[in-house]
Parts: sequence; structure tokens; C-alpha cells
Amino acid sequence: MGPLHLAYLAPVIFISRRLAPDSPLRQWAAVRGESIHAQSLLTFAPVPFDLPTNAQWWFFYSARAVQFAGEIPTEVRTAAIGTSTAERLYAATQHVDFCGNGHPDRVAEDFLAVAQGDRVFFPRARQSRLSIQTALADRIKVLDAVCYDNQPVPPAAPISADTYIFTSPLNVAAYLDHYPLPEGARVLAMGPSTGGGAGAPGGGECVACGGGGGGAGGVAGLSLVRRRVPTYTPSALSRELLDS
Repeated sequence: MGPLHLAYLAPVIFISRRLAPDSPLRQWAAVRGESIHAQSLLTFAPVPFDLPTNAQWWFFYSARAVQFAGEIPTEVRTAAIGTSTAERLYAATQHVDFCGNGHPDRVAEDFLAVAQGDRVFFPRARQSRLSIQTALADRIKVLDAVCYDNQPVPPAAPISADTYIFTSPLNVAAYLDHYPLPEGARVLAMGPSTGGGAGAPGGGECVACGGGGGGAGGVAGLSLVRRRVPTYTPSALSRELLDS
């Protein structure tokens, strides 16, 4: 009997968004001998809304909100919750007056320092956590409008992967409310809100290890540890992933 040859199965990385064929993440995975399963678990649709007439600021929670907000008046100041949103906002307006670090508590504190008492318009998703406007409701004038609808679309069957990258809290719920994670799977939660508020301080990425359960809160129910993604920088990840 000749030698037994075992088939090699490339590790699979699932990411909860669509990726272009020339995506840097695809290139990174190919170099490492891993395959990518890219599938958004959300649908998006524009929602008609009335423009505010007296806003001093427009504050954006996501790059998607920039996309669906339409033309942003040139006379208003603009704010973004984090760098990925700021990049999309700058592409649309050629200026960003405030950029937070993505952690809602810190963003609210920093934004208050420049906008206390001002009229701030929040064009947002229908299923938004309203984190900044809720935290500052008694110290700014909140002008609110839903500019797009975001609905979860759970997969028809469990997705088999070694690593799961979730790009928003709603993507987490769309999967973990219906299917458990495989035992030993790693989960990368992009951003503190996606990580259920348990973001890793000091620049590390949040990764959940082991079999997690479903239910509201998603990643919040998993065991989170600090981990940096090898050879693929957080800044590149944020540009590539945080569009949902």
C-alpha cells in the first residue's frame, strides 16, 4: 500500500460584508493560504427624510449614513464617529470638522467639548443604537432623521469557518441569533459596539474564542480577549470593513 495522502483544507475566514475581487483582505488571505467567504447579512434601502433647516452640525454614525444622507450643506460643520466614517465623509464634503475614535462614550465626551448647546443633526439607520445623541440629549439640541433602512438577513444555513469577522452589531445579531459558533472558532468584532461594548483597549482587536451562543447582544455573550490581527494592520481593516 502506498503512502496515505491527506487532503489539505484551507482555513476559511467569514466576513459579514461583500468584498471586491481585488480587496486587500482577499489578497492578504491568499498570501496566508486562507480562503474568504464574504457575505453581508444585511439589506440597505434609502428612506425619504426632511432636511433640517437650522442645523449647525451633521453627525454621522457610519459610512453608510453618509451614502444615504444625500447632499450635505456646505455651511454646516460635519462630524464622524470614527475614522472609516470620516474617510467617507471627507470624500463627500472635502472637510471633516470632528472625528471620534469609534468608542461611543469617549466620542460623546470629546464631541461635547466642541458642540455643547449646538443644534446637531443625526441622519442615521432605522436600527441605530443612538449612542451619541442619547448620551448628549440634555446638552445639545438633537435633530434626528432616519435616512436608510437596515434589516438583518440571516443565512439559510450555518456558515462553516475557522474565523468569523463581524462588521456591525446588526450583522452579529443576524448570525448569532440563529446559529451557534463552531467550537474553537475565533471571532473578530470590528469596533467596540460590535463587540458588545467589550472592546479591547490599547489598540488590540477583540476576538472571541470558543463556541458562543446566540441571543440579543451577540458577541457580548462570548469570551473576549485582546488580540492583534497578524500582518494586517487595524487601519487597513477599518478602511476595508467598516462600511456597514
